[in-house]
Amino acid sequence: MTILLETVTLPKSGAFQIDFSVAGEIVVSADDARRSVGVYVGTMLADLLHAEAPILVLKDHGIFWRVPVILSTASLGRVGAVGAIDVDTQTGELLLDERNLHEIDQNAERLAAGAAL
Repeated sequence: MTILLETVTLPKSGAFQIDFSVAGEIVVSADDARRSVGVYVGTMLADLLHAEAPILVLKDHGIFWRVPVILSTASLGRVGAVGAIDVDTQTGELLLDERNLHEIDQNAERLAAGAAL
């Protein structure tokens, strides 16, 4: 499993040390988060979008699954990643905003145009 520390700021050069301890409980599994995002993007955005395996992201305001959103077609298979949606590990809430949805939409359109669907 990959874990991303999103709030760590490292120096431009030189030595550094990261010491931390995280305790919590993951209520929503990675598979459940992937399924939720897959259902959402496939029904609400476009049927050519699906979700891939998430990574665990530690932010200053919680722990989330970051689920990649992928554009695929029957003829070409996986075309490419178009964005990601974070899912709260406690509630299962999809963290969506207009900027995020616009980015996914724009990236999907760009990849679809380049893939000659």
